[in-house]
Amino acid sequence: MLLSSLVSAADPSTAALYGTAATCFVTGGLGALTLTHHKQALAWVKDIRRKDEDTAELLAPAEALEALYKEQCGLARKPCTAKDFAEVSRIAHMIRGRVEHTGTIGADLTKVVERVEHYLQTALPEPATPARIALADHEIRMVQAMRQEAARIDLERTVTNAQQKINNLRRV
Repeated sequence: MLLSSLVSAADPSTAALYGTAATCFVTGGLGALTLTHHKQALAWVKDIRRKDEDTAELLAPAEALEALYKEQCGLARKPCTAKDFAEVSRIAHMIRGRVEHTGTIGADLTKVVERVEHYLQTALPEPATPARIALADHEIRMVQAMRQEAARIDLERTVTNAQQKINNLRRV
């Protein structure tokens, strides 16, 4: 039987009762759908807020790594003394200070700091005099310069890996 046949056959008070029941059923269904939608929207907002906070946490280390990358690229294929490493050392201290505050990439930042320390240890000694250098001393300096470049390349790889991890964490 259809609802219309029930309503037409019944008295007017029964028709009002059926109409009220139908209205309550529809209103309850719309209320349940609205509640479900609000729960989903709230979960989405919380997820976006969490991602924004994570991205903000990764912003400072990402900037420090970018500065370190640029600085070490400026020193590529150039024998450097300790005074040439001043900016690299300063950036490494900034990164070292951030290691404890960034749990997600702390291990990668620690590796970067270790590679920077190894790179800083390869600083060439200041030349004693600007006069001619003996061939044996020149060969020793060339070997030291090659070790320094190898340490710089290792640092570059470590920095690039840390930057890739930060970029992957930002996408998630």
